[in-house]
Amino acid sequence: MKKILLGLVAVATLGFSSATIINGTTQAISIDSIPSGAKVYVDGQLRGTTPTSVMMKKSLSSHSIRIQKDGYGTQNIVMEKSFDPVAILDILWDLGTTDILTGSVMEYSPNNYMVELKKK
Repeated sequence: MKKILLGLVAVATLGFSSATIINGTTQAISIDSIPSGAKVYVDGQLRGTTPTSVMMKKSLSSHSIRIQKDGYGTQNIVMEKSFDPVAILDILWDLGTTDILTGSVMEYSPNNYMVELKKK
């Protein structure tokens, strides 16, 4: 009986906000282009030039990337998300509410983007 109780406590401890604790509330997104040196905008805000890595707060809302360079056409990307399977462990603890509230129940997928800009 003690082993069962100890096992349940271990599972509950591991499950506490699993995706939030294990994978965090932010995620690095790599963005590159051919040619390099293009401006990268995330949700309309300039975040750097390619190649770059942008730290994104995980959330349930949608985000967009715009990549532009003088003399080339602009590329727009809607960032896709997928369910983070680590969040399943949190269901055992608090029905997943912590990971849902922090946005950690989702992850950006893919986490890197490569675009080829076309000359105008």
